[in-house]
Amino acid sequence: MTDDTAAALDVLGRAIYPAGGRAINEVDVIRSESSVADGAAIFLLDRAFVLFVAPHEHPEAAEMQRTAMVRIQQSLPQAQCRMLLPITASGYLAERSFIVLPRCNPLASGRIGRFFEKRRVADEILPWLRELAVWKVRETSDPQRFIESMQALIRMEDLPGDLLDTARRIEQGLRATRIRPWHIPMHGDLWRNNIMRREDGSLAVIDWAGSEVDGYGIYDLVRFKQSLNISKASYCHELRWYTEALGGEDGVITHLLGALGHYGDRLGEFPRERFVTLASECYALLMSGLSLGRGGVAHA
Repeated sequence: MTDDTAAALDVLGRAIYPAGGRAINEVDVIRSESSVADGAAIFLLDRAFVLFVAPHEHPEAAEMQRTAMVRIQQSLPQAQCRMLLPITASGYLAERSFIVLPRCNPLASGRIGRFFEKRRVADEILPWLRELAVWKVRETSDPQRFIESMQALIRMEDLPGDLLDTARRIEQGLRATRIRPWHIPMHGDLWRNNIMRREDGSLAVIDWAGSEVDGYGIYDLVRFKQSLNISKASYCHELRWYTEALGGEDGVITHLLGALGHYGDRLGEFPRERFVTLASECYALLMSGLSLGRGGVAHA
């Protein structure tokens, strides 16, 4: 064991076991580096805790994760925070931020396991997303942030033409106050690898770095549909609920484009071509779902 490793384990041991002064006895490497520039290295400590360490190139990444989780936890009622894990410890190791969370297990990876688990996951996640959707952080008669999102999309001329045309139409509706959206909490990256199962079987959602307290109300549902491939019937049922809750179809479309424009204007390390594909797929999935919903889809 090198001196640096011993010092790091000492720091972590005192952070995780502040009362008992225990040492960390077992460290397993889950991921030493990530395929994305700001992705964390991940370690399992004593088979009970997961350590995320920010990469050298983005030393504040884990601290940003911690800050985002605290912001969400402080903004929502306790019941709506049930999908967040408690933060066991956080700090810095050799000028790289870290965060420690309780150990959870990934969702099933095999085709059969995914098939049987999909309904159980949807039964927990979908009601939680509805709770977030009705928690209006602040209603607004000033839709400037939504307008800025539409403008960000309009500037991206490599997006599909129908998406750009819709963004222009929604921008005009916002300026004329025909569309009056509001902000709600949003995770921002709700795909299956960010949904974990606790030791007691309940679900937890990780990776809150891109979350927004004053976010947009449909993006998480669309990303969840993309990743878990919930049935058409369930998806259309949810879209009908959101259409009523968010002020009609234009309200739903405004919230999705609001989220896409928000992230499109803040790509950072995220490749533009990947964003264009993501935005195009999200928009197509929403529009096809709204169309199916109008037709009264009753089965998958």
